[in-house]
Amino acid sequence: MPPSKKQHLISCARRLFESEGFHTTGIDRILEEAGVAKMTLYNNFGSKDMLIVAVLNDTSQDMLNRLSASVTHINDPYEQILGIFDALAQWHDSDDFCGCMFQAAVAEFPDPESEPAKAAQSHLLRLTELFYGLCIRAELDDARTLSSMLAMIASGANCTARQIRTDLPAKHARQIAEILLERACSRPLSSSTIAN
Repeated sequence: MPPSKKQHLISCARRLFESEGFHTTGIDRILEEAGVAKMTLYNNFGSKDMLIVAVLNDTSQDMLNRLSASVTHINDPYEQILGIFDALAQWHDSDDFCGCMFQAAVAEFPDPESEPAKAAQSHLLRLTELFYGLCIRAELDDARTLSSMLAMIASGANCTARQIRTDLPAKHARQIAEILLERACSRPLSSSTIAN
């Protein structure tokens, strides 16, 4: 069964936004690429900004599904956490890596109250929840703080990989994650401990 016009439009817009950016990609270019009428866009999304939000949400779900699927063969949740960074390294080393769309959204939509910026923030929360679930299953101390740190270094690796175009940021992030996990096994990661 062919994809719906709505999903087809999201997929086409996503390819263009990933390679060319949000502001530089015009509505007409997206419509031409998707082969749909302008009314299809406005009936489904209402505006270009809301199409961007739909693309960001679709990208977020796709990324989290891929990361989760990449570690299902690993039984130990501790090792699954590290496996997330291995999956990021593989993504960064692939031909289809164009950088982190969420970092691009925050850069192009600096107003934190804009809908695209909120969608990018929501992705970080979802990524944090993915790590949180793994930290809980691994019975690591202060899972909430640890999951936030892991999401931060994963996001930083994505951003840096876009700049230098190698998988080294994810590999380095994995090493940092190993240190954090070892530390979480020995004592809580409370705010006072972090400050020291």
